[in-house]
Amino acid sequence: MAEFWLDLGAGMDAEHWVASPATPGVRRVALDPLVMSGMIASGRLAPLPESILRVGAEVRPQGSVEAGRERAYLPFRDRSFAHVHCGFVLHLYLETLELLVSEVHRVLESGGTLDVLLPHFGDLHSERILERTEIELRLRFGNAALSRFGGPFTTFWADLYRDRTYRIHCLRD
Repeated sequence: MAEFWLDLGAGMDAEHWVASPATPGVRRVALDPLVMSGMIASGRLAPLPESILRVGAEVRPQGSVEAGRERAYLPFRDRSFAHVHCGFVLHLYLETLELLVSEVHRVLESGGTLDVLLPHFGDLHSERILERTEIELRLRFGNAALSRFGGPFTTFWADLYRDRTYRIHCLRD
C-alpha cells in the first residue's frame, strides 16, 4: 500500500515535489488554495507529473478576517499522511498558524514527520515569527527540532532564502 506525503502550500506549480525525486511507494499530494481561486480555468497552473496529485483547499480559523467565510479544515481523513512538508508559507499566514498546526497533527499518522521551512531576515519580526511557530509546534507535537536549513534547495523560495532559512522538524507520537 502506498504511503502519502503532503506539500502544504505547494504553489501553483508544486515546485518542491516536482524538483524532488519520487520515492518508491510514495504518493505525493500538492495542496494549495490557489487551485480553488480559478487558477485551473485561467490556464496558469503548471502541468504536474502523474505521480503528484493536486488538491485545492483552504484552512481558515473561526472569526477569520475574511468576513462571511466559514471555518475550513484540511480535506483529509485523520492520520492520512506519513510526511508533511510546509515550505515558506506559515510565516505568511500567522492568522491560521494554530489551526494549521492542529490540522497537520490530525492528518499525520503516528510516527509521521513534519518539516517546516521559515525564512529569517535577521530582524526582530523574523525572530518573533520563528519563536511563535516553534512554540506552537512544541505545544501540539511535544517536540520541535530547530536548525539552520542547508538544503537541498528545491524551490525558488528556498533558493532565494538560501542563507536565511530555518527548519523545524517534528515527529508525531
